[in-house]
Amino acid sequence: MAVSLQELRANKPLRNLVVLAVLTAVAVAASIVAVAVQERGVRTQFTPVQMYPGLETRLDEVSKVTYQLARGMRAPETVTLVRGDQGKWLVAERKNYPARQDFVQKVLIGVSELILYEPRTARPEWHRNLGLLAPEDLGSATRVEFFDKSGKKIVSMLAGKVPEQTVDARGEGMIYVRRDGENQTWLARGRFPLVQSASDWLDPAFLDVSRDEIRRVTLWSGTNHPVVMSRASKDENDFTLEDIPKGRTTRGAPIVNGAATSIVDLGFDDAVPADTMSFPDGSPNAVFETFDGLRLTLTMTGGGGALWAKVVADVEPGAPDAAAAQKKADEINARVGAWAYKLPQTAGGQLTQSMDLLTHEGGIDQ
Repeated sequence: MAVSLQELRANKPLRNLVVLAVLTAVAVAASIVAVAVQERGVRTQFTPVQMYPGLETRLDEVSKVTYQLARGMRAPETVTLVRGDQGKWLVAERKNYPARQDFVQKVLIGVSELILYEPRTARPEWHRNLGLLAPEDLGSATRVEFFDKSGKKIVSMLAGKVPEQTVDARGEGMIYVRRDGENQTWLARGRFPLVQSASDWLDPAFLDVSRDEIRRVTLWSGTNHPVVMSRASKDENDFTLEDIPKGRTTRGAPIVNGAATSIVDLGFDDAVPADTMSFPDGSPNAVFETFDGLRLTLTMTGGGGALWAKVVADVEPGAPDAAAAQKKADEINARVGAWAYKLPQTAGGQLTQSMDLLTHEGGIDQ
Protein backbone atom coordinates (compact mmCIF):
# COMPACT_ATOMS: atom_id res chain seq x y z
CA MET A 1 0.00 0.00 0.00
CA ALA A 2 1.39 3.40 -0.99
CA VAL A 3 2.47 5.74 1.81
CA SER A 4 1.33 9.38 1.52
CA LEU A 5 3.65 12.34 1.97
CA GLN A 6 1.61 13.45 5.01
CA GLU A 7 2.12 10.06 6.68
CA LEU A 8 5.87 10.24 6.07
CA ARG A 9 6.05 13.66 7.69
CA ALA A 10 4.10 12.44 10.72
CA ASN A 11 5.97 9.12 11.11
CA LYS A 12 9.64 9.93 11.69
CA PRO A 13 10.90 6.26 11.90
CA LEU A 14 9.14 5.40 8.65
CA ARG A 15 10.54 8.54 7.04
CA ASN A 16 14.08 7.59 8.06
CA LEU A 17 13.62 4.07 6.72
CA VAL A 18 12.49 5.36 3.32
CA VAL A 19 15.40 7.79 3.13
CA LEU A 20 17.84 5.01 3.97
CA ALA A 21 16.37 2.76 1.27
CA VAL A 22 16.67 5.51 -1.34
CA LEU A 23 20.27 6.26 -0.39
CA THR A 24 21.14 2.55 -0.55
CA ALA A 25 19.62 2.19 -4.00
CA VAL A 26 21.54 5.24 -5.22
CA ALA A 27 24.79 3.88 -3.80
CA VAL A 28 24.31 0.46 -5.45
CA ALA A 29 23.47 2.05 -8.80
CA ALA A 30 26.49 4.32 -8.54
CA SER A 31 28.82 1.40 -7.80
CA ILE A 32 27.46 -0.59 -10.75
CA VAL A 33 27.96 2.37 -13.05
CA ALA A 34 31.49 2.90 -11.67
CA VAL A 35 32.47 -0.74 -12.24
CA ALA A 36 30.99 -0.72 -15.74
CA VAL A 37 32.77 2.51 -16.62
CA GLN A 38 36.03 1.22 -15.17
CA GLU A 39 35.86 -2.12 -17.06
CA ARG A 40 34.89 -0.33 -20.25
CA GLY A 41 37.81 2.01 -19.82
CA VAL A 42 40.22 -0.88 -19.29
CA ARG A 43 38.92 -2.70 -22.38
CA THR A 44 39.21 0.44 -24.48
CA GLN A 45 42.82 0.94 -23.46
CA PHE A 46 43.84 -2.75 -23.64
CA THR A 47 46.07 -3.86 -26.52
CA PRO A 48 45.75 -7.59 -27.41
CA VAL A 49 48.84 -9.60 -26.45
CA GLN A 50 49.96 -13.23 -26.45
CA MET A 51 48.83 -15.14 -23.40
CA TYR A 52 52.26 -16.78 -23.15
CA PRO A 53 54.83 -14.58 -24.93
CA GLY A 54 57.73 -16.55 -26.37
CA LEU A 55 56.09 -19.93 -25.82
CA GLU A 56 56.32 -20.71 -29.53
CA THR A 57 60.12 -20.89 -29.19
CA ARG A 58 59.92 -23.39 -26.31
CA LEU A 59 57.56 -26.00 -27.70
CA ASP A 60 60.42 -28.46 -28.26
CA GLU A 61 61.00 -28.39 -24.50
CA VAL A 62 57.50 -29.69 -23.76
CA SER A 63 57.64 -33.38 -22.81
CA LYS A 64 54.25 -33.74 -21.13
CA VAL A 65 50.80 -32.22 -21.63
CA THR A 66 47.96 -32.78 -19.19
CA TYR A 67 44.27 -32.07 -19.45
CA GLN A 68 42.34 -32.01 -16.18
CA LEU A 69 38.68 -32.51 -16.99
CA ALA A 70 35.65 -31.60 -14.90
CA ARG A 71 33.47 -34.54 -13.86
CA GLY A 72 30.80 -32.83 -11.77
CA MET A 73 30.50 -34.33 -8.31
CA ARG A 74 33.20 -36.88 -9.08
CA ALA A 75 36.92 -36.18 -8.88
CA PRO A 76 38.37 -34.52 -12.01
CA GLU A 77 39.77 -36.86 -14.67
CA THR A 78 43.30 -36.31 -15.96
CA VAL A 79 44.54 -37.15 -19.44
CA THR A 80 48.33 -37.28 -19.69
CA LEU A 81 50.14 -37.04 -23.00
CA VAL A 82 53.85 -37.88 -22.90
CA ARG A 83 56.52 -37.54 -25.54
CA GLY A 84 58.03 -40.98 -26.18
CA ASP A 85 61.59 -41.96 -27.05
CA GLN A 86 60.90 -41.64 -30.76
CA GLY A 87 59.38 -38.20 -30.34
CA LYS A 88 55.87 -39.63 -30.74
CA TRP A 89 53.19 -38.63 -28.27
CA LEU A 90 51.54 -41.34 -26.16
CA VAL A 91 48.46 -41.51 -23.91
CA ALA A 92 49.64 -42.51 -20.42
CA GLU A 93 46.15 -43.46 -19.19
CA ARG A 94 45.97 -46.04 -21.99
CA LYS A 95 49.29 -47.72 -21.22
CA ASN A 96 51.13 -45.43 -23.65
CA TYR A 97 48.93 -46.13 -26.66
CA PRO A 98 49.93 -43.80 -29.53
CA ALA A 99 48.16 -40.46 -29.36
CA ARG A 100 46.73 -38.45 -32.20
CA GLN A 101 49.85 -36.55 -33.20
CA ASP A 102 47.82 -33.91 -35.02
CA PHE A 103 45.75 -33.21 -31.90
CA VAL A 104 48.84 -32.77 -29.73
CA GLN A 105 50.41 -30.41 -32.24
CA LYS A 106 47.20 -28.39 -32.33
CA VAL A 107 47.31 -28.06 -28.55
CA LEU A 108 50.95 -26.98 -28.49
CA ILE A 109 50.63 -24.49 -31.32
CA GLY A 110 47.14 -23.37 -30.32
CA VAL A 111 48.10 -22.43 -26.76
CA SER A 112 51.28 -20.72 -27.94
CA GLU A 113 49.24 -18.59 -30.35
CA LEU A 114 46.44 -17.63 -27.93
CA ILE A 115 45.86 -13.89 -27.96
CA LEU A 116 44.34 -12.17 -24.94
CA TYR A 117 41.79 -10.06 -26.74
CA GLU A 118 39.84 -8.37 -23.96
CA PRO A 119 39.98 -8.50 -20.13
CA ARG A 120 36.94 -9.78 -18.34
CA THR A 121 36.09 -10.07 -14.66
CA ALA A 122 38.72 -10.52 -11.94
CA ARG A 123 36.10 -11.54 -9.36
CA PRO A 124 36.34 -15.21 -8.33
CA GLU A 125 32.60 -15.38 -7.66
CA TRP A 126 31.96 -14.67 -11.35
CA HIS A 127 34.36 -17.33 -12.70
CA ARG A 128 31.59 -19.92 -12.88
CA ASN A 129 29.59 -17.76 -15.28
CA LEU A 130 32.47 -17.91 -17.79
CA GLY A 131 33.10 -21.62 -17.28
CA LEU A 132 36.38 -20.80 -15.53
CA LEU A 133 35.77 -22.30 -12.11
CA ALA A 134 38.47 -24.95 -11.53
CA PRO A 135 37.39 -28.60 -11.94
CA GLU A 136 38.44 -29.48 -8.38
CA ASP A 137 36.02 -26.78 -7.16
CA LEU A 138 33.11 -28.46 -9.00
CA GLY A 139 33.61 -26.08 -11.89
CA SER A 140 33.47 -26.84 -15.61
CA ALA A 141 36.84 -25.42 -16.66
CA THR A 142 39.47 -27.59 -18.36
CA ARG A 143 42.97 -27.18 -16.95
CA VAL A 144 45.72 -27.43 -19.61
CA GLU A 145 49.32 -27.76 -18.49
CA PHE A 146 52.70 -28.14 -20.24
CA PHE A 147 55.78 -29.59 -18.49
CA ASP A 148 59.42 -29.91 -19.51
CA LYS A 149 61.61 -33.00 -19.00
CA SER A 150 62.49 -32.01 -15.46
CA GLY A 151 58.82 -31.74 -14.53
CA LYS A 152 58.92 -27.94 -14.41
CA LYS A 153 55.60 -26.37 -15.33
CA ILE A 154 55.76 -24.21 -18.46
CA VAL A 155 52.04 -23.49 -18.89
CA SER A 156 49.08 -23.81 -16.56
CA MET A 157 45.82 -22.33 -17.76
CA LEU A 158 42.08 -22.81 -17.40
CA ALA A 159 39.89 -22.88 -20.49
CA GLY A 160 36.22 -22.06 -20.13
CA LYS A 161 33.20 -21.40 -22.28
CA VAL A 162 33.34 -20.74 -26.00
CA PRO A 163 31.05 -17.85 -26.94
CA GLU A 164 28.66 -18.75 -29.72
CA GLN A 165 29.18 -17.60 -33.31
CA THR A 166 32.72 -16.33 -32.80
CA VAL A 167 34.59 -18.34 -35.44
CA ASP A 168 36.34 -16.17 -38.02
CA ALA A 169 37.38 -16.90 -41.61
CA ARG A 170 40.56 -18.64 -40.42
CA GLY A 171 38.61 -21.03 -38.21
CA GLU A 172 39.71 -19.29 -35.05
CA GLY A 173 37.26 -18.27 -32.40
CA MET A 174 36.95 -16.83 -28.93
CA ILE A 175 37.28 -18.64 -25.61
CA TYR A 176 37.32 -17.49 -22.01
CA VAL A 177 40.61 -18.25 -20.26
CA ARG A 178 42.61 -17.41 -17.17
CA ARG A 179 46.07 -18.29 -15.96
CA ASP A 180 45.98 -20.84 -13.17
CA GLY A 181 46.34 -19.10 -9.82
CA GLU A 182 45.17 -15.72 -11.16
CA ASN A 183 41.68 -14.27 -10.77
CA GLN A 184 41.83 -12.09 -13.88
CA THR A 185 39.89 -13.63 -16.77
CA TRP A 186 40.21 -12.93 -20.47
CA LEU A 187 38.40 -13.30 -23.72
CA ALA A 188 41.06 -14.90 -25.91
CA ARG A 189 41.30 -15.50 -29.65
CA GLY A 190 42.63 -18.78 -31.01
CA ARG A 191 41.82 -22.46 -31.22
CA PHE A 192 42.98 -25.76 -29.76
CA PRO A 193 41.16 -29.06 -29.10
CA LEU A 194 39.16 -29.36 -25.88
CA VAL A 195 38.94 -33.14 -26.01
CA GLN A 196 36.98 -34.53 -23.08
CA SER A 197 38.16 -38.15 -22.68
CA ALA A 198 41.36 -40.19 -22.90
CA SER A 199 39.95 -42.41 -25.64
CA ASP A 200 39.38 -39.39 -27.89
CA TRP A 201 43.16 -38.81 -27.90
CA LEU A 202 43.98 -42.26 -29.29
CA ASP A 203 45.47 -42.48 -32.77
CA PRO A 204 42.58 -43.71 -34.95
CA ALA A 205 44.90 -45.61 -37.33
CA PHE A 206 43.79 -49.24 -37.08
CA LEU A 207 43.33 -51.60 -40.02
CA ASP A 208 43.92 -50.22 -43.49
CA VAL A 209 42.02 -52.64 -45.71
CA SER A 210 40.08 -51.48 -48.75
CA ARG A 211 36.97 -53.12 -50.15
CA ASP A 212 38.76 -54.02 -53.41
CA GLU A 213 41.29 -56.14 -51.51
CA ILE A 214 38.83 -58.44 -49.77
CA ARG A 215 38.47 -61.90 -51.34
CA ARG A 216 36.97 -64.09 -48.66
CA VAL A 217 35.45 -63.57 -45.22
CA THR A 218 34.65 -66.20 -42.61
CA LEU A 219 32.60 -65.25 -39.57
CA TRP A 220 32.52 -67.66 -36.62
CA SER A 221 35.65 -69.31 -37.99
CA GLY A 222 36.62 -72.47 -36.12
CA THR A 223 33.07 -73.25 -35.02
CA ASN A 224 30.58 -75.79 -36.32
CA HIS A 225 28.60 -73.02 -38.01
CA PRO A 226 30.98 -70.79 -39.98
CA VAL A 227 29.56 -68.10 -42.25
CA VAL A 228 31.60 -67.75 -45.45
CA MET A 229 31.25 -64.96 -48.00
CA SER A 230 33.51 -64.75 -51.04
CA ARG A 231 34.00 -63.50 -54.57
CA ALA A 232 36.18 -64.82 -57.38
CA SER A 233 37.67 -61.51 -58.53
CA LYS A 234 37.80 -57.82 -57.75
CA ASP A 235 35.49 -57.24 -60.70
CA GLU A 236 32.62 -58.87 -58.81
CA ASN A 237 30.87 -56.25 -56.71
CA ASP A 238 28.75 -58.61 -54.63
CA PHE A 239 29.92 -61.32 -52.26
CA THR A 240 28.37 -64.78 -52.44
CA LEU A 241 27.13 -66.35 -49.24
CA GLU A 242 28.30 -69.98 -49.31
CA ASP A 243 26.60 -73.15 -48.05
CA ILE A 244 23.17 -71.65 -47.55
CA PRO A 245 20.96 -74.21 -45.75
CA LYS A 246 18.26 -75.87 -47.81
CA GLY A 247 14.99 -73.92 -47.77
CA ARG A 248 16.63 -70.59 -46.99
CA THR A 249 17.82 -67.67 -49.12
CA THR A 250 19.88 -64.56 -48.48
CA ARG A 251 18.32 -61.36 -47.25
CA GLY A 252 19.86 -59.61 -50.23
CA ALA A 253 23.22 -58.43 -51.54
CA PRO A 254 23.36 -55.23 -49.39
CA ILE A 255 23.03 -57.30 -46.20
CA VAL A 256 25.68 -59.85 -47.24
CA ASN A 257 28.04 -57.17 -48.59
CA GLY A 258 27.70 -55.20 -45.38
CA ALA A 259 28.90 -58.14 -43.30
CA ALA A 260 31.67 -59.04 -45.75
CA THR A 261 33.11 -55.52 -45.80
CA SER A 262 32.66 -54.69 -42.12
CA ILE A 263 36.43 -54.39 -41.72
CA VAL A 264 36.62 -51.52 -44.21
CA ASP A 265 37.11 -48.19 -42.41
CA LEU A 266 36.76 -50.06 -39.13
CA GLY A 267 37.38 -47.80 -36.15
CA PHE A 268 37.43 -48.35 -32.42
CA ASP A 269 36.16 -46.65 -29.29
CA ASP A 270 38.95 -47.53 -26.88
CA ALA A 271 42.10 -49.64 -26.53
CA VAL A 272 43.80 -51.60 -23.73
CA PRO A 273 46.72 -54.06 -23.66
CA ALA A 274 45.50 -57.38 -25.04
CA ASP A 275 47.03 -59.32 -22.14
CA THR A 276 44.73 -57.53 -19.70
CA MET A 277 41.67 -59.13 -21.28
CA SER A 278 40.43 -62.70 -21.45
CA PHE A 279 39.68 -64.30 -24.80
CA PRO A 280 38.28 -67.73 -23.85
CA ASP A 281 38.19 -70.72 -26.16
CA GLY A 282 35.20 -70.49 -28.42
CA SER A 283 35.37 -66.70 -28.71
CA PRO A 284 33.94 -65.56 -32.05
CA ASN A 285 36.51 -65.15 -34.80
CA ALA A 286 36.25 -63.22 -38.04
CA VAL A 287 38.85 -63.99 -40.72
CA PHE A 288 39.42 -61.66 -43.67
CA GLU A 289 41.52 -62.85 -46.63
CA THR A 290 42.73 -60.57 -49.39
CA PHE A 291 43.58 -61.24 -53.02
CA ASP A 292 47.31 -60.76 -52.33
CA GLY A 293 47.34 -63.38 -49.55
CA LEU A 294 47.10 -61.27 -46.42
CA ARG A 295 44.95 -62.81 -43.68
CA LEU A 296 43.53 -60.90 -40.72
CA THR A 297 41.99 -62.74 -37.79
CA LEU A 298 39.86 -60.80 -35.32
CA THR A 299 39.17 -62.65 -32.08
CA MET A 300 36.39 -61.12 -30.02
CA THR A 301 35.18 -61.17 -26.46
CA GLY A 302 32.62 -59.37 -24.35
CA GLY A 303 29.03 -58.47 -25.01
CA GLY A 304 26.22 -56.14 -24.13
CA GLY A 305 27.42 -53.47 -26.51
CA ALA A 306 31.04 -53.77 -25.34
CA LEU A 307 32.68 -56.12 -27.83
CA TRP A 308 36.49 -56.16 -27.79
CA ALA A 309 38.77 -57.61 -30.46
CA LYS A 310 42.43 -58.49 -30.82
CA VAL A 311 43.98 -58.76 -34.26
CA VAL A 312 46.58 -61.13 -35.72
CA ALA A 313 47.87 -60.73 -39.28
CA ASP A 314 49.58 -63.51 -41.21
CA VAL A 315 49.97 -64.81 -44.76
CA GLU A 316 47.96 -67.55 -46.44
CA PRO A 317 49.94 -70.54 -47.77
CA GLY A 318 50.53 -70.13 -51.48
CA ALA A 319 50.02 -66.36 -51.48
CA PRO A 320 50.65 -64.88 -54.95
CA ASP A 321 53.04 -62.28 -53.49
CA ALA A 322 54.09 -63.72 -50.17
CA ALA A 323 56.88 -61.20 -49.56
CA ALA A 324 54.62 -58.17 -49.98
CA ALA A 325 51.86 -59.79 -47.92
CA GLN A 326 54.32 -60.66 -45.14
CA LYS A 327 55.64 -57.10 -45.03
CA LYS A 328 52.10 -55.78 -44.64
CA ALA A 329 51.31 -58.38 -41.97
CA ASP A 330 54.42 -57.41 -40.00
CA GLU A 331 53.44 -53.74 -40.13
CA ILE A 332 49.93 -54.48 -38.89
CA ASN A 333 51.14 -56.73 -36.08
CA ALA A 334 53.67 -54.13 -34.96
CA ARG A 335 50.95 -51.48 -34.80
CA VAL A 336 48.01 -53.35 -33.29
CA GLY A 337 49.18 -56.78 -32.17
CA ALA A 338 49.69 -55.90 -28.49
CA TRP A 339 46.31 -54.27 -28.06
CA ALA A 340 42.65 -55.13 -27.69
CA TYR A 341 40.14 -52.74 -29.20
CA LYS A 342 36.64 -51.83 -28.14
CA LEU A 343 34.60 -52.00 -31.32
CA PRO A 344 31.72 -49.68 -32.20
CA GLN A 345 28.42 -51.40 -31.54
CA THR A 346 27.42 -51.44 -35.22
CA ALA A 347 30.73 -53.01 -36.27
CA GLY A 348 30.47 -55.63 -33.54
CA GLY A 349 27.06 -56.59 -34.79
CA GLN A 350 28.31 -57.01 -38.35
CA LEU A 351 31.30 -59.11 -37.31
CA THR A 352 29.12 -61.59 -35.41
CA GLN A 353 26.40 -62.12 -38.02
CA SER A 354 25.10 -65.67 -38.14
CA MET A 355 23.61 -67.63 -41.03
CA ASP A 356 20.15 -67.15 -39.53
CA LEU A 357 20.62 -63.38 -39.56
CA LEU A 358 21.92 -63.29 -43.14
CA THR A 359 19.16 -65.52 -44.54
CA HIS A 360 15.46 -66.16 -44.22
CA GLU A 361 13.15 -68.93 -45.27
CA GLY A 362 12.87 -69.16 -49.04
CA GLY A 363 9.82 -67.52 -50.57
CA ILE A 364 9.14 -65.19 -47.65
CA ASP A 365 9.18 -61.56 -48.60
CA GLN A 366 11.11 -59.58 -45.97
